[in-house]
Amino acid sequence: MTRGVRVEPVAGMPRVRVERGAIPRTDAQEAAIAAAWDAMCARNPRYFNGRILSFESYDAAAGIAVARDAAYRDHACRGVVDLGIACFGSTGVLCVGDGAARRFFVARRGESVHEYPGQWEFGPCGGIDPPADGDELGAEALLAELRREAMEELGLDLDTRGARALALVHDDPVGSTDLMVLVPLGREPAAEGNWEYSQTRWATLGEILAWEGPGEVIPTTRALASWMAGAGV
Repeated sequence: MTRGVRVEPVAGMPRVRVERGAIPRTDAQEAAIAAAWDAMCARNPRYFNGRILSFESYDAAAGIAVARDAAYRDHACRGVVDLGIACFGSTGVLCVGDGAARRFFVARRGESVHEYPGQWEFGPCGGIDPPADGDELGAEALLAELRREAMEELGLDLDTRGARALALVHDDPVGSTDLMVLVPLGREPAAEGNWEYSQTRWATLGEILAWEGPGEVIPTTRALASWMAGAGV
């Protein structure tokens, strides 16, 4: 297993219960976060301080994940002030074919992204937005979030009717947890890149795990690919 990355299998698509309320910080911490965020935005004006979910826990018996409503800025600046935010996102593991010949969609992250620039990953992926109404997200809401990311990042109208959740993958060094969702497709769809992705390709699990060069594949993708190969998923 990749150091600092944990794969936590799930039996099905979890329900996400969202807790509200500001995350405590001192005035000095707030000032440091604000200064760091301003510097980040000066380097990349595309950054946006939207609302995100911060993962807190998962109850496997109940199939419930607990998350907290948070600000992206507070997560992005965790290297300056760590408020304990673990960005909660979803990742599509798009695949075509069967068996050892099954191919998976991977994309190379752009050089200006915040984490793991220039490295390959399963995609699309992105943070899960807090619900506009209520305090819970069910399976259809989570799949809708994944479809939104597919359209925003790849210009892809993703068919998620056969999708199923595989695992939660925790990246402790970065401070993130991703719900990995397997999405079988009938064919390899054309996907457009944007500033977040510079290249895309399709590869088998064996090919992904064979990329041994430093910084080739992000730790969460490598960990999930290894787990899938070992579990025969």
